[in-house]
Amino acid sequence: MKLKLRNYQETNVTDIRGQLMAGMDKILYVLPTGGGKTVVFSYITEQAAKKGNRVCILVHRSELVDQSSDELKKLGVDHGIISAGKSMDLTKSVQVASVQTLVRRLNKVPADFFQLIIVDEAHHAVAGSWDKTTKHFSKAKILGVTATPLRLDGRPLGSHFQAMVIGPDCSWLTLKKFLSPARIFAPPRKVNTKQMKSRAGDWAMEDAEKEMMHGDFMGDAVTHYGRHIAPHSAIAFCCTIAHAQAVAQAFRENGVRAKCLAGKLDKKKRKETIKKLGTGEIQVLTSCQIISEGTDVPSVTGAILLRPTKSLSLYLQQVGRCLRVADGKDHAIIMDHVGNSLLHGLPTDERKWSLEGKKKRTVKTAPLKVCQSCYAVNAINAKVCSTCGEPFIVEKKEYKRIKGDLVERVFRSNDAVEYLNDEGEWEKDWLIENKQVLRYDEDFKNKDDIYTIRRKWGNRTLGNENLFDFNKKDRLVDIPFFRLRPSLKMEMSEARTFEELKELAKQRGYKVGWAYHVWNQRKQKNVRGYFR
Repeated sequence: MKLKLRNYQETNVTDIRGQLMAGMDKILYVLPTGGGKTVVFSYITEQAAKKGNRVCILVHRSELVDQSSDELKKLGVDHGIISAGKSMDLTKSVQVASVQTLVRRLNKVPADFFQLIIVDEAHHAVAGSWDKTTKHFSKAKILGVTATPLRLDGRPLGSHFQAMVIGPDCSWLTLKKFLSPARIFAPPRKVNTKQMKSRAGDWAMEDAEKEMMHGDFMGDAVTHYGRHIAPHSAIAFCCTIAHAQAVAQAFRENGVRAKCLAGKLDKKKRKETIKKLGTGEIQVLTSCQIISEGTDVPSVTGAILLRPTKSLSLYLQQVGRCLRVADGKDHAIIMDHVGNSLLHGLPTDERKWSLEGKKKRTVKTAPLKVCQSCYAVNAINAKVCSTCGEPFIVEKKEYKRIKGDLVERVFRSNDAVEYLNDEGEWEKDWLIENKQVLRYDEDFKNKDDIYTIRRKWGNRTLGNENLFDFNKKDRLVDIPFFRLRPSLKMEMSEARTFEELKELAKQRGYKVGWAYHVWNQRKQKNVRGYFR
């Protein structure tokens, strides 16, 4: 069978070849889940084998071994399989290998045996077994493929890859109908992450399990499946095996054909179970870390998110399970019961991938909002709900011009201040920098001063800016509610009595309990000279 690539896949193959010709021996290919990564690297494998090269496709799960092997069979590529319980046949020029098996048999395979190694789900490539295996075949060219080129621990993939070829993103693939459009629903109950500890950069799953085992979450999952997905099939992503079993039981008790796919199932039963999901014999398949990657069941319409995660990679892998197109499938449904979409954004959001890894500080995604009528997740600028058409009511904020005689404070150089910006929000952690004394005059009299500010982050200066130049009269129209005030820290230090703290709380819109808290903290410190 001759494989016909899509236009963008042909372009990506050309780009990969171009990088190889430019001397790049380790290339990372990025394409969203459902975009056809397996097809692309199977085509490259076929072409490389025709030229007499020995190729190894390296995967990390038995399902992926079978998936790659099936694709090669379609192309008529003769190949061997290196997997647990199977003997190696190195006479085949193409091998599909489980990394867990191959790493234990490296002493049986010469270091120069393969000319090309294709690493599936290559975001794992810096981990132990992967790293040891690729280093053993140090003379081979490496092609990594992944939908999500980042790791939760932030370790850069640039340590193992020299260049990156990026295919079209999820938004483009959806627009061109290569992926199904997704509707995302976020039911109103919030996950209390304050009760969860962190481990290895993500939530500790035993803590997450305790939170998600609440009857409300179980009931919401069943109710919203019946409302938005049924009778179509869905995959529920759970925290632990016990959680997955409980969710499956909750569905069965409500007449839904559900099955838990646990790691203890043997390979044959796991394969049969996934097949039944594709035929509709099973409506809901619950899982814990089994089918987040590589499971290809195009008919699956829904993804039910019941595992909170800080990992963007895991989130995109999970929602990607339902985005593949299939006959009779108009769109995919993502039931987000844990707020992952609000944390990580929509699947179609533009994301900039890099080989440099991620910084520890989290990058904020585009804000979203939830329709209060149907709980569908929408872009923050949506005027009406994209699902039910209900208009979003915008609460108008009204600001009054503040009279000049209300304020008497004089600001001096290096005073910490807060100011009300154009959007009516208080900006904090800014320092006034000016040689002259600046008087706080909110009635816009004597506007000859320029407020110059410097924002600092720790000991690092981010830069200077002119905040407002009042010599430009047109600025007064833009800033009808301009207001400057001391920082909270400064005002707290000036409030010497409990009554003054209560008055400060009232001015800033805090509850009186805040004043009690601050006052009690002061008494506990009991530092000499703290009070005057």
